[in-house]
Amino acid sequence: MLYSLVLAPIICGLMAYVVNRKIATVLLLVFQFLFGLYTFYVFFTVNSSGALLWNAGGYPDGIALSLYADPISSVMVLFTAVFYFAFLVYAIRQTYFKPLFYFMFMVLEGLMMGLFLSSDLFNIFVFLEVSTVVVSILIMINKEKQAIYDGMIYFFVNVIGTAFLLFGIAMIYRTFGMLDIRMIQEAMSQIEDPKSIILPYAFMMTTVSLKTAVTPLFSWLPKAHGTPSAPPVVSAILSGLYIKSGVYLFIRFSNMYASAIDMHEFFFWIGFITSTVGFVMALGQHDIKLILAYHTVSQVGLIMMGLNMASEIAFWGAVYHIFNHAIFKSTLFLTAGLIYDEYDTRDVYQIRGLFKRMPLVAIATALAMLGITGAPFFNGSISKYMIAHGTYDYSTTILLNIVNLGTTMSFIKYATMLFGKNPKEGRAKIDIFALSASLFMGVASLITGIFGERLSEFLFNFEVHVNPEEYIQKGIVYVLMIIAGIGFYNGIIKHGGILTRIGHLELTFNATITAMVGYFILLVAYLNFLY
Repeated sequence: MLYSLVLAPIICGLMAYVVNRKIATVLLLVFQFLFGLYTFYVFFTVNSSGALLWNAGGYPDGIALSLYADPISSVMVLFTAVFYFAFLVYAIRQTYFKPLFYFMFMVLEGLMMGLFLSSDLFNIFVFLEVSTVVVSILIMINKEKQAIYDGMIYFFVNVIGTAFLLFGIAMIYRTFGMLDIRMIQEAMSQIEDPKSIILPYAFMMTTVSLKTAVTPLFSWLPKAHGTPSAPPVVSAILSGLYIKSGVYLFIRFSNMYASAIDMHEFFFWIGFITSTVGFVMALGQHDIKLILAYHTVSQVGLIMMGLNMASEIAFWGAVYHIFNHAIFKSTLFLTAGLIYDEYDTRDVYQIRGLFKRMPLVAIATALAMLGITGAPFFNGSISKYMIAHGTYDYSTTILLNIVNLGTTMSFIKYATMLFGKNPKEGRAKIDIFALSASLFMGVASLITGIFGERLSEFLFNFEVHVNPEEYIQKGIVYVLMIIAGIGFYNGIIKHGGILTRIGHLELTFNATITAMVGYFILLVAYLNFLY
């Protein structure tokens, strides 16, 4: 059953590739709708009957290539399928919606399903390598010079980075004689000296850190997600869904090594540094896609903080934030594409009057911004509440507030597009399909906040009870942050200066590879110090 989740999108993409566009459009939409229903079935089956397992060829568990669906992976599969339907609706009337695009688009869905479900380390390596090729093609799909450059940088950085994973897998296989994550996790408890697995851990976590785009390994992400000519729906997939595969692998690999190696504190600080660097870089950008791309870095940093706070509610808050971030960041990239099509610029300081020119696009954008900044009743407020509730000391609360303030300041700048004078008379004509998909995603930011407590229990079987008094306090803090953000924007941010200069800093290809090697050495050194 589980193998169909990987193969079906690829087969559908191949079928759509060989028929004409009208038939392909109907085929893709019908398939994705039914596929989404099937992922609901898998999700409910896992929730009611426990984890699902499929072993290739009927070989014994631990030897066979396995696909494994548990409560976390089934949720990842579910929201990937649902969001993919919205992305297809957005793209069907766009000029880039051509056979090569939707073939690669559907292949990427199948590969992501494989990453979320695979229980075999070598399978994960293969899925990562192939998805790297597919993502590179999607970035370069319009064949413009900058897109080709960004796509090739993405390709080479990630191919080299994934080689670290292969080295780690080889060392794990030499040590345990198996590749199944679940079996290795059981065997890991027999390790008496953690030093014996420091190298494979460092190799594997270097790849995972690259895929999650943590500091200092994030420089490839703005190039890939913020490529000027890349279709908005590709940027939405990369920031909303694909980047989460790295976070998901971090959870899986951390659990695999948990009985032998504990690096929670290290990755908590890596998360905070990543989040801070992300919003500082975003504050220095003028390009709306780059603002959003750097905020993907920042939000991934926040997720890493929550995952590594050694608190159950913070962990599930971070997992819920993976889901929430997919909603509001996808919305922002989709609406950014519509805004660029109408204004013919991505400069945040030149775009004004969205509420007058494109009112429904402005509403979708505003809903997503309220979500990402953690406004009361929106999804970000629930996941951030859960993360903050897992703090055990005041200093951690301060760190989280710094991250939230940085996010608020950035989106105060982004929100200036909504107001001001309409540069053209009347309202813009917008493709109804793209607009509907954007509005659906934007409204979801509100719905998943209003029903956040129930959704947490429904999706993750984790009960969270929001204390009304604490939630009101969080709301007051949010209002104060909005006021502070407006003050910072008027006093510092809109004048540019040092923030703009910082925003234009980026690592070259050679520097990125050097940073990767340096990060690996840092992991090895820290682990040797720790153990």
